[in-house]
Amino acid sequence: LRFTVDGKTQQEALGWASEGMTLAKARIELARLKEAKRTGEGARSLRERRKQEEKRRKAQEIAERLSGEKFSFSMYWDKFYWPAQAHKAKGSQVAEDALWKKWIKPVIGSIPLDSLGAAALEQIKSNMLADGKAPASIKYALAVVSQVWNMAFRSSLVTGVCPVKHVILPKKDNRRQRYLNKREAEEFLEVLAKRSPLSRDMAILGLDCGLRFGEIASLCWEDCDFNREQMLIRDPKAHANRYAFMTQRVKEMLLQRRTVGGAGFVFLDENGNKLGRISNTFRRIADEMFNKDIKDSRLKVCFHTLRHTFATRCVEAGFDIKSLSEILGHSNVNITMNRYVHPTLELKRQNMQRLSCSFASAFVE
Repeated sequence: LRFTVDGKTQQEALGWASEGMTLAKARIELARLKEAKRTGEGARSLRERRKQEEKRRKAQEIAERLSGEKFSFSMYWDKFYWPAQAHKAKGSQVAEDALWKKWIKPVIGSIPLDSLGAAALEQIKSNMLADGKAPASIKYALAVVSQVWNMAFRSSLVTGVCPVKHVILPKKDNRRQRYLNKREAEEFLEVLAKRSPLSRDMAILGLDCGLRFGEIASLCWEDCDFNREQMLIRDPKAHANRYAFMTQRVKEMLLQRRTVGGAGFVFLDENGNKLGRISNTFRRIADEMFNKDIKDSRLKVCFHTLRHTFATRCVEAGFDIKSLSEILGHSNVNITMNRYVHPTLELKRQNMQRLSCSFASAFVE
């Protein structure tokens, strides 16, 4: 058959004459595809039809496995969703599991998946707000529900729009405001060096290269090019690989850590495995040095603060935003502008002084 879909000509094999395919049957099939194109209902190509049939078959298999059981949200979570999350970072798994057990399951666990509505999700939101949870945490919990729904939707087990879309999410400016000045950064590294050399070395990559914790934990020796003084950041959050560039301090630190053979992950836990979470020692030192009596999480120092500090220093050094966005690995320049650029008070003060001088000159003239 030869036909057009979205303005592009396609050609697909329909079948062999030796197996009973005839010109008359081919014309009927072509007419069906044209009708689907005209009405917007049904498959517009044989390939699309095969995909729909495969999707229907898988859904039928799942339905047969669940035959005779009450198909609840909790059942789908246990049998299908959670087993498929092994690819996620350990920190994400821990966070999702905690949200599921404390907030999601108690409210909607027993509700049939195809009967889930916005009212139940509003209850989750209300419970979390009453407990003082941040809007970001509530958004995360509902995002988990949305992931479950979308997975079931792809298997044709539910239909329609995800009910999360009907929930009005609480809004709050949750951008982190804290970054370290030069003195704070150096003092922090000194204390880390005494109590957790591993954390100190990882912190250097955050401060000097703006790397996320996950990117640092995934860094392998084969990614480090000491001749070009660069590191390949593979499969990052924004999905596009990029290069990070070594400062002299980073290069010296990596060379000191490099072992004979130079293979595998650069940073390992005490059991020789890939790091899954930021060390408790790092958290304790940050709390002791910067977070006493600080209630607002946006003003607390955490590992991600190092990335914010790097971005701020780059702006102070005159980096253009587009270059900085690419260095940080952002998919959108607006993310860099809105979340990671923190002009220091001193820089703002200098700008205002220049403005004041400009006004004064205008009056003199």
